[in-house]
Amino acid sequence: MKPKHEQLKQDILFEQGQLDAVVQKISGIEKDAAEANIAALGVYLMNFYNGIENIMKRCAREYYKKIPKGDDWHKQLLQQSCSEINNKAPLFSRETVDGLYLYLSFRHFFIHGYVFKLSREKMESLSIGVDELWQKIKTELAEFMSRI
Repeated sequence: MKPKHEQLKQDILFEQGQLDAVVQKISGIEKDAAEANIAALGVYLMNFYNGIENIMKRCAREYYKKIPKGDDWHKQLLQQSCSEINNKAPLFSRETVDGLYLYLSFRHFFIHGYVFKLSREKMESLSIGVDELWQKIKTELAEFMSRI
């Protein structure tokens, strides 16, 4: 018999490995990048948030048993990840969720916008902060997995 939530923990660890690779790619993009590199950085920033969102969706489905619905489900899911639901441990701190809102906003713009409209300056501010945010997220994920 598998320990409680073992598959969820394995899923989180898998996604964490994928996100380690994304963060390394983001860190490797040169600041004076050409337009193609700007687009690549945009893809990696979007991948970063998508990976975090994958973890949140798995936890919502498997642990909280509550999947947000509606037009703003992405925001609801992010908000839910720092809330105590049915006396269950929150996935992230409020501070981490506040940091992730910037990446969610970028993801929305990237998906619904055009590459040539990307702002290198805005993306650089996100890429500069990604390492620190990712380290905080990994710490919080480890704490979460130890509590479930």
